Amino acid sequence: MEVLIDSIRASYYVVGEKSLLLCPPHPLMGGNRFDVRLERIANEARKIGFSTMSFDYKSNFRNGIGEIEDARVCVRYLKERHNFVAILGYSFGSVVASNVADECDAAIYLSPIPKIDKISFKDCSIPKLFIIATKDQIVAIEDSRKIVKTASDPKKVVELQTDHFYFGLFDEMAKSVVNFLTEFL
Repeated sequence: MEVLIDSIRASYYVVGEKSLLLCPPHPLMGGNRFDVRLERIANEARKIGFSTMSFDYKSNFRNGIGEIEDARVCVRYLKERHNFVAILGYSFGSVVASNVADECDAAIYLSPIPKIDKISFKDCSIPKLFIIATKDQIVAIEDSRKIVKTASDPKKVVELQTDHFYFGLFDEMAKSVVNFLTEFL
């Protein structure tokens, strides 16, 4: 079901008490809530009873700062309706998600980026899962591993032998997310 939250368009599917917010990749690179990776993850999360919300950043790009605020609005919306909120970000969305993760119960970062536009990856103390593509042509593997190494515990990491777009490994990528989320059921 489509919802409008403070002029943010979102796809929101209620199937359980726990929820997962999915932050899309860079909007200037075509990133949106219908990203195939996010949709695959959301579908699998719903199968284990997680409500999901994917959203589009507001139409005028705001250097990452405004996109963080968009995610924060969505987190607050979910917190009013669910007893658990996990956040997932892909690529640019991982940096956005990391900046609001301290308001959530768990975080998942898919191809985390150290810094982009005017925002930087931010650590927090909640349980975290990092999914890294070892052949990532956009985020250097060393950069992703450095984020993981410096991140506080508790944390887990999954390295997949694929590129930034996870082509050919969507099922493994989604399964990694679901395995992490089942720890909170």
